[in-house]
Amino acid sequence: MIARLPMYDWPELQDQHAAVWQHLAGVLREDLAAEITVPETLTGGGDLVQQWCSPDLLIGQTCGLPFAQGLYKQTSLLGSPVYRLEGCGAGEYNSVIVAAPGVNADTVCLSGCRLAEPSVPLRAAVNATDSQSGFSALLYSLAAESLGSFSVSGSHRRSVQMLAAGEADIATIDAVSWALAQRYEPAAETLQVIGFSEPTPCLPMISGVSGYAGEIRQSLMRGIATLDESLKADLLLDGLVERNVSDYLFLSPRLTGAMQKHGLTEVSVPATA
Repeated sequence: MIARLPMYDWPELQDQHAAVWQHLAGVLREDLAAEITVPETLTGGGDLVQQWCSPDLLIGQTCGLPFAQGLYKQTSLLGSPVYRLEGCGAGEYNSVIVAAPGVNADTVCLSGCRLAEPSVPLRAAVNATDSQSGFSALLYSLAAESLGSFSVSGSHRRSVQMLAAGEADIATIDAVSWALAQRYEPAAETLQVIGFSEPTPCLPMISGVSGYAGEIRQSLMRGIATLDESLKADLLLDGLVERNVSDYLFLSPRLTGAMQKHGLTEVSVPATA
Protein backbone atom coordinates (compact mmCIF):
# COMPACT_ATOMS: atom_id res chain seq x y z
CA MET A 1 0.00 0.00 0.00
CA ILE A 2 1.01 3.61 -0.60
CA ALA A 3 0.85 6.55 1.82
CA ARG A 4 2.09 9.83 0.35
CA LEU A 5 1.78 13.36 1.73
CA PRO A 6 3.91 15.32 -0.75
CA MET A 7 2.43 18.81 -0.81
CA TYR A 8 4.35 20.36 2.10
CA ASP A 9 7.21 17.89 2.57
CA TRP A 10 9.93 20.51 3.09
CA PRO A 11 13.30 19.10 4.23
CA GLU A 12 13.01 21.07 7.48
CA LEU A 13 9.79 19.15 8.29
CA GLN A 14 11.00 15.65 7.46
CA ASP A 15 11.01 14.51 11.09
CA GLN A 16 7.58 16.02 11.75
CA HIS A 17 6.04 14.28 8.75
CA ALA A 18 7.53 10.98 9.88
CA ALA A 19 6.10 11.48 13.37
CA VAL A 20 2.68 12.43 11.97
CA TRP A 21 2.54 9.28 9.90
CA GLN A 22 3.66 7.12 12.81
CA HIS A 23 0.68 8.43 14.78
CA LEU A 24 -1.81 8.24 11.90
CA ALA A 25 -0.68 4.74 10.96
CA GLY A 26 -1.29 3.55 14.52
CA VAL A 27 -4.82 4.96 14.49
CA LEU A 28 -5.55 3.47 11.06
CA ARG A 29 -4.40 0.03 12.20
CA GLU A 30 -6.76 0.26 15.16
CA ASP A 31 -9.73 1.32 13.05
CA LEU A 32 -9.45 -0.47 9.70
CA ALA A 33 -10.13 -4.05 8.70
CA ALA A 34 -7.23 -6.45 9.17
CA GLU A 35 -6.92 -7.09 5.42
CA ILE A 36 -5.87 -3.48 4.83
CA THR A 37 -2.12 -3.15 5.18
CA VAL A 38 -1.08 0.20 6.61
CA PRO A 39 2.44 1.20 5.48
CA GLU A 40 5.09 1.56 8.16
CA THR A 41 6.48 4.73 6.56
CA LEU A 42 5.43 7.37 4.05
CA THR A 43 6.31 6.67 0.44
CA GLY A 44 9.10 8.89 -0.83
CA GLY A 45 9.86 9.61 -4.47
CA GLY A 46 8.32 7.93 -7.48
CA ASP A 47 5.78 9.17 -10.00
CA LEU A 48 3.15 11.17 -8.12
CA VAL A 49 0.47 10.83 -10.80
CA GLN A 50 0.90 7.06 -10.90
CA GLN A 51 0.67 6.94 -7.12
CA TRP A 52 -2.45 9.13 -7.06
CA CYS A 53 -4.12 6.83 -9.59
CA SER A 54 -3.06 3.58 -7.95
CA PRO A 55 -5.67 1.30 -6.33
CA ASP A 56 -3.00 0.72 -3.68
CA LEU A 57 -3.10 4.36 -2.54
CA LEU A 58 -4.28 4.20 1.07
CA ILE A 59 -3.96 7.94 1.73
CA GLY A 60 -2.57 10.69 -0.45
CA GLN A 61 -2.82 14.42 -0.94
CA THR A 62 -3.12 16.09 -4.31
CA CYS A 63 -3.76 19.55 -5.71
CA GLY A 64 -7.36 20.59 -6.31
CA LEU A 65 -6.79 21.37 -10.00
CA PRO A 66 -5.67 17.91 -11.21
CA PHE A 67 -8.37 16.45 -8.97
CA ALA A 68 -11.00 18.59 -10.73
CA GLN A 69 -9.51 17.85 -14.16
CA GLY A 70 -10.14 14.13 -13.87
CA LEU A 71 -8.42 12.57 -10.88
CA TYR A 72 -11.76 12.59 -9.06
CA LYS A 73 -12.91 9.82 -11.42
CA GLN A 74 -10.12 7.50 -10.27
CA THR A 75 -10.00 8.19 -6.54
CA SER A 76 -12.21 8.54 -3.48
CA LEU A 77 -12.27 11.96 -1.82
CA LEU A 78 -11.53 11.77 1.91
CA GLY A 79 -11.86 15.48 2.65
CA SER A 80 -10.09 18.83 2.88
CA PRO A 81 -7.41 19.47 5.50
CA VAL A 82 -7.98 22.39 7.85
CA TYR A 83 -4.91 24.60 8.05
CA ARG A 84 -4.31 27.58 10.32
CA LEU A 85 -4.73 30.33 7.75
CA GLU A 86 -6.12 33.83 8.24
CA GLY A 87 -8.96 34.83 5.96
CA CYS A 88 -9.91 31.27 5.05
CA GLY A 89 -12.73 29.10 6.32
CA ALA A 90 -12.30 25.53 7.57
CA GLY A 91 -11.02 23.40 4.71
CA GLU A 92 -10.10 26.40 2.54
CA TYR A 93 -6.81 27.96 1.50
CA ASN A 94 -5.68 30.77 -0.77
CA SER A 95 -2.54 32.05 -2.45
CA VAL A 96 -0.37 34.97 -1.44
CA ILE A 97 0.40 37.28 -4.38
CA VAL A 98 4.05 38.27 -4.03
CA ALA A 99 6.30 40.51 -6.10
CA ALA A 100 10.06 40.83 -6.47
CA PRO A 101 11.83 43.60 -4.52
CA GLY A 102 12.29 45.82 -7.59
CA VAL A 103 8.68 45.71 -8.76
CA ASN A 104 6.55 48.81 -8.23
CA ALA A 105 3.56 47.26 -6.47
CA ASP A 106 1.36 50.21 -7.38
CA THR A 107 1.59 49.23 -11.04
CA VAL A 108 0.50 45.63 -10.54
CA CYS A 109 -3.08 45.36 -11.76
CA LEU A 110 -5.19 42.79 -9.95
CA SER A 111 -8.27 41.39 -11.64
CA GLY A 112 -10.94 44.06 -12.08
CA CYS A 113 -8.65 47.04 -11.48
CA ARG A 114 -7.96 49.81 -13.97
CA LEU A 115 -4.66 51.61 -14.34
CA ALA A 116 -4.26 55.07 -15.88
CA GLU A 117 -1.37 53.74 -17.97
CA PRO A 118 -0.56 50.17 -19.04
CA SER A 119 2.03 48.55 -16.83
CA VAL A 120 5.08 46.69 -18.10
CA PRO A 121 4.10 43.02 -18.62
CA LEU A 122 5.31 40.97 -15.69
CA ARG A 123 7.47 37.86 -15.73
CA ALA A 124 5.74 35.17 -13.69
CA ALA A 125 7.24 32.21 -11.84
CA VAL A 126 4.85 29.28 -11.47
CA ASN A 127 5.55 26.12 -9.53
CA ALA A 128 3.66 23.97 -12.07
CA THR A 129 1.08 24.53 -14.78
CA ASP A 130 -1.29 22.04 -13.17
CA SER A 131 -1.20 23.93 -9.87
CA GLN A 132 -4.31 25.66 -8.55
CA SER A 133 -2.36 27.87 -6.15
CA GLY A 134 0.64 28.73 -8.32
CA PHE A 135 -0.80 28.93 -11.84
CA SER A 136 -4.59 29.07 -11.95
CA ALA A 137 -4.77 31.50 -9.01
CA LEU A 138 -2.17 33.71 -10.68
CA LEU A 139 -4.12 33.96 -13.96
CA TYR A 140 -7.41 34.43 -12.15
CA SER A 141 -6.10 37.09 -9.76
CA LEU A 142 -4.29 39.34 -12.26
CA ALA A 143 -5.84 41.58 -14.87
CA ALA A 144 -5.64 40.79 -18.57
CA GLU A 145 -2.49 41.96 -20.38
CA SER A 146 -0.56 42.26 -17.13
CA LEU A 147 1.54 39.12 -17.67
CA GLY A 148 4.31 38.87 -20.22
CA SER A 149 6.04 35.52 -19.74
CA PHE A 150 6.08 32.42 -17.55
CA SER A 151 8.80 30.19 -16.17
CA VAL A 152 8.12 26.90 -14.40
CA SER A 153 10.13 26.81 -11.20
CA GLY A 154 9.20 23.33 -10.02
CA SER A 155 8.16 24.34 -6.51
CA HIS A 156 6.73 27.25 -4.55
CA ARG A 157 10.00 27.58 -2.67
CA ARG A 158 11.95 27.89 -5.92
CA SER A 159 9.47 30.52 -7.14
CA VAL A 160 10.22 32.56 -4.00
CA GLN A 161 13.94 32.22 -4.69
CA MET A 162 13.51 33.29 -8.33
CA LEU A 163 11.69 36.46 -7.34
CA ALA A 164 14.30 37.32 -4.73
CA ALA A 165 17.06 36.82 -7.33
CA GLY A 166 15.33 39.05 -9.89
CA GLU A 167 14.67 36.14 -12.26
CA ALA A 168 10.90 36.78 -12.16
CA ASP A 169 8.59 39.58 -11.09
CA ILE A 170 5.49 37.96 -9.61
CA ALA A 171 4.10 34.69 -8.29
CA THR A 172 1.19 33.31 -6.32
CA ILE A 173 2.35 31.13 -3.45
CA ASP A 174 0.14 28.62 -1.65
CA ALA A 175 -0.60 30.19 1.75
CA VAL A 176 0.77 27.23 3.69
CA SER A 177 3.93 27.24 1.56
CA TRP A 178 4.25 30.99 2.13
CA ALA A 179 4.03 30.48 5.90
CA LEU A 180 6.74 27.83 5.66
CA ALA A 181 8.86 30.09 3.44
CA GLN A 182 8.65 32.85 6.04
CA ARG A 183 9.85 30.32 8.58
CA TYR A 184 12.57 28.52 6.61
CA GLU A 185 13.44 30.41 3.40
CA PRO A 186 15.50 33.62 3.79
CA ALA A 187 14.58 34.76 0.26
CA ALA A 188 10.98 35.29 1.40
CA GLU A 189 12.06 38.21 3.59
CA THR A 190 12.84 40.34 0.52
CA LEU A 191 9.51 39.91 -1.27
CA GLN A 192 6.48 42.20 -1.30
CA VAL A 193 3.02 40.87 -0.45
CA ILE A 194 0.61 42.72 -2.72
CA GLY A 195 -2.60 40.76 -2.28
CA PHE A 196 -4.35 37.43 -1.84
CA SER A 197 -6.31 35.18 -4.15
CA GLU A 198 -9.88 34.14 -3.41
CA PRO A 199 -10.06 31.11 -1.08
CA THR A 200 -10.83 27.74 -2.67
CA PRO A 201 -11.23 24.23 -1.23
CA CYS A 202 -7.97 23.04 0.26
CA LEU A 203 -5.72 20.42 -1.31
CA PRO A 204 -7.81 17.22 -1.20
CA MET A 205 -6.94 14.08 0.69
CA ILE A 206 -7.69 11.05 -1.49
CA SER A 207 -7.60 7.26 -1.47
CA GLY A 208 -7.60 4.54 -4.10
CA VAL A 209 -9.13 2.01 -1.68
CA SER A 210 -12.67 2.93 -2.66
CA GLY A 211 -14.40 0.12 -0.79
CA TYR A 212 -13.16 1.44 2.56
CA ALA A 213 -13.14 5.18 1.88
CA GLY A 214 -15.66 5.98 4.61
CA GLU A 215 -13.73 4.06 7.24
CA ILE A 216 -10.44 5.60 6.13
CA ARG A 217 -11.97 9.08 6.30
CA GLN A 218 -13.27 8.65 9.84
CA SER A 219 -10.00 7.15 11.04
CA LEU A 220 -7.98 9.92 9.41
CA MET A 221 -10.17 12.53 11.09
CA ARG A 222 -9.65 10.86 14.46
CA GLY A 223 -5.91 10.58 13.85
CA ILE A 224 -5.45 14.25 12.97
CA ALA A 225 -7.63 15.38 15.86
CA THR A 226 -5.44 13.47 18.31
CA LEU A 227 -2.08 14.61 16.95
CA ASP A 228 0.39 16.15 19.36
CA GLU A 229 -0.20 19.90 19.50
CA SER A 230 3.43 20.67 18.64
CA LEU A 231 3.11 18.67 15.42
CA LYS A 232 -0.10 20.50 14.53
CA ALA A 233 1.66 23.82 15.09
CA ASP A 234 4.69 22.83 13.01
CA LEU A 235 2.50 21.75 10.09
CA LEU A 236 -0.20 24.44 10.60
CA LEU A 237 -2.69 21.56 10.64
CA ASP A 238 -5.92 21.50 12.66
CA GLY A 239 -8.15 18.81 11.18
CA LEU A 240 -10.02 17.38 8.22
CA VAL A 241 -13.48 18.29 6.95
CA GLU A 242 -15.72 16.24 4.67
CA ARG A 243 -16.20 17.48 1.12
CA ASN A 244 -18.27 16.62 -1.93
CA VAL A 245 -16.47 16.08 -5.21
CA SER A 246 -18.65 18.82 -6.69
CA ASP A 247 -16.98 21.35 -4.37
CA TYR A 248 -13.84 21.10 -6.52
CA LEU A 249 -15.15 20.76 -10.06
CA PHE A 250 -15.46 24.51 -10.74
CA LEU A 251 -11.66 24.79 -10.64
CA SER A 252 -11.22 23.28 -14.11
CA PRO A 253 -13.53 25.63 -16.08
CA ARG A 254 -12.28 28.56 -14.00
CA LEU A 255 -8.75 27.89 -15.23
CA THR A 256 -10.04 27.74 -18.82
CA GLY A 257 -11.69 31.13 -18.37
CA ALA A 258 -8.58 32.62 -16.75
CA MET A 259 -6.40 31.38 -19.61
CA GLN A 260 -8.76 32.93 -22.13
CA LYS A 261 -8.59 36.23 -20.23
CA HIS A 262 -4.83 36.25 -20.73
CA GLY A 263 -5.03 35.09 -24.35
CA LEU A 264 -3.70 31.61 -23.65
CA THR A 265 -5.14 28.70 -25.63
CA GLU A 266 -2.51 26.29 -24.37
CA VAL A 267 0.30 26.42 -21.89
CA SER A 268 3.84 26.47 -23.21
CA VAL A 269 6.37 27.73 -20.69
CA PRO A 270 10.12 27.16 -20.32
CA ALA A 271 11.29 25.09 -17.38
CA THR A 272 14.00 26.45 -15.12
CA ALA A 273 16.79 24.57 -13.40
